[in-house]
Amino acid sequence: MSQTTLHTGILAHLRSDPFTRDDALEIIPEGALAVDSAGRIAAAGERSALSALFPGAAVIDHDRDWLIPGLIDAHLHFPQFYATAAFGGELLDWLEQSILPAEAAYADEAFAAEAAERFVARLLSSGTTTAVVFGSEFYPATESLFRAAKAAGLRLIAGITLMDQHAPENLLQTVDEAVDGMRRLIALCAAEPFLHYAITPRYALSCSPALMEACADLLRAHPECYLQTHINENRAEIETIRAAFPNDRHYLDAYDRYGLIGPRTILAHSIHSTDAELSRMAEAHCAVCHCPTSNLFLGSGLFPLRRHLEHGIPVAVGTDIGAGTQFSVWRELAEMYKVQRVQGFGLNAAQLLYPATLGGAKALGLDRETGNFEPGKSADFFVLGYEDNAYLTARLARCASAEEQLFCLLHLAGEREVKTTYAAGGPALRTVQPSACHDFVT
Repeated sequence: MSQTTLHTGILAHLRSDPFTRDDALEIIPEGALAVDSAGRIAAAGERSALSALFPGAAVIDHDRDWLIPGLIDAHLHFPQFYATAAFGGELLDWLEQSILPAEAAYADEAFAAEAAERFVARLLSSGTTTAVVFGSEFYPATESLFRAAKAAGLRLIAGITLMDQHAPENLLQTVDEAVDGMRRLIALCAAEPFLHYAITPRYALSCSPALMEACADLLRAHPECYLQTHINENRAEIETIRAAFPNDRHYLDAYDRYGLIGPRTILAHSIHSTDAELSRMAEAHCAVCHCPTSNLFLGSGLFPLRRHLEHGIPVAVGTDIGAGTQFSVWRELAEMYKVQRVQGFGLNAAQLLYPATLGGAKALGLDRETGNFEPGKSADFFVLGYEDNAYLTARLARCASAEEQLFCLLHLAGEREVKTTYAAGGPALRTVQPSACHDFVT
């Protein structure tokens, strides 16, 4: 871009935490977003004011479409892209029967490279601009994921999924192989502001003490890296961990004794965490990711959001492909509402949007870069349009306020209503054909 660009439409974003402030949500019906030549937000506000402030700006008029900050998907699995809706019972049985065999296919480098492009395209086409991803067990496949993300404009936090025990032989790495792959990808990310490496032990039982120690050594040597893993997802899983680590007080200790719990740690699920674990998470300033559709699909349980918030733990939201059955974080928010509502915790529009935007960014330590329309941040947003949907148009016409309209959109809109996704001010999917977003032919 050679100049400031004004995107006009209905702006909606969070200025602060809606769980602590009633005025956190800002909706500007006649809004504009000014994006500078570096792809940063120069200003956000009333259309008339910004038109006067930037008289020579190019204008992209989105009419009555909504401009929403780019969504943050804080937990999903790249090598499970083609394993959604796989039958297999509860978590551990499902992994053994359906998921690990699907992940083995990513040993084929050509297949993995094509899958990476389709995976990234599908996320961006759903309005996701930041994703936290478990990569493949195979280095070339995970490298393809990083390269696809860079080419298409997706902000990516990812790493090789680490396993050196308790899994099929063809998915295991040696400690030396794992460390070599991680070092190479950490170096790749070092020069790329949109790419971040996440040290990724699959879960406590999948990694030997030697591999966990290697993860801790790398995390100390590279404090810019994230650490992502799973915790307290399923009761059978928890019992398996308890039997394997009889001297630990609880599941979290299996990671904490290696120094893996800290402010750049992202723990997926945390459905059945004890108060002692939640207190330690809060003390360590780590984040938790809620994956509502996945938890329902596997029958894992209901995530206790209120307990996590009471402990002061940052909570993001994730699709958890492939236990999750949809690629849209927006649709996950509707499921989040239901999971919390059945526990007696009703969430309003602002509270629903928060973990997928500003709250998710804070959980990942990225709130200076993305999450809302604050000037100086990367211009990451998507355009949500509904006028091609006759029912949705008629339904929104009966809403009494813009906030009520947003609440309806959170429940009724989906991937098909996402018109365009912008990353750093430019249209994403720059090198991927849009048809790849919904084309699953391999």
